Order: sequence, then structure tokens, then C-alpha cells
Amino acid sequence: MSTNDKPPTRDTGEPTAPPAVDVVMIYATFPDRQAALALGREMVEQGLAGCINVLPSMTSVYVWKGETETAEEAVLIAKLAREGADRAVAHIIANHPYETPAVLVIPVMGGSSDYLTWIMNGTQRV
Repeated sequence: MSTNDKPPTRDTGEPTAPPAVDVVMIYATFPDRQAALALGREMVEQGLAGCINVLPSMTSVYVWKGETETAEEAVLIAKLAREGADRAVAHIIANHPYETPAVLVIPVMGGSSDYLTWIMNGTQRV
């Protein structure tokens, strides 16, 4: 079992995890599932994120260059150590197909202590 496999047991609820404020989520939209999955997989393999999720379909409505647009997009949600957020955001922006990608860092206020520890262990902190 690799060090980034999900824990085999249920969360004990013990306060053994790092504080939740040490973990963040990055929300980013992509033109399609394949683009989100490819970049997300790269992030996990490079240690930029402990885990990613791809929501394959959602509809966005926004104003772009003075026109109201509607687009089908995919969502990437990356979970990682807070201290790696700037590096992960820079990686997403540098490799994103959009001119101005939606990339938001969202603080995690709490959660399963085992899961938070697992995310921290799966993220390379530089």
C-alpha cells in the first residue's frame, strides 16, 4: 500500500490530525472532463494535491467581453496542504486552456481527522 492510499479504517474521531486550517481546496473550472482530469492527475502525481475530484458536467453563466455567455464545463476540486496552494494555483494557471481560468482557494474549516491527515501526507510541501 502506498502512503497516499485511503485509510483502511473508519475515522476514530481522535484529534490526531493537523488543524483543518492546514488544508485547503482549490476549485477550478475547465472546458471538459478530460482537461480537468488530465491536469488533476498531474497535480496528484507531482504531489501538488493529495486528492482531486472531477465533477464532469455543470453549466456556467457569466459575462465575458461584454456578452452574457452560457457554457458547459467540468469542475476540478483539489485537496491539499495550505502551504502548497500558491504553487498549485500557479501550476493550474500555467497549464489551463482558458485565458482567465476560474481558480479559487477555499479554506477547510473542519472534517475527518484521518482524512485531513491523509491529504497532508499526500501533498509535497516545498
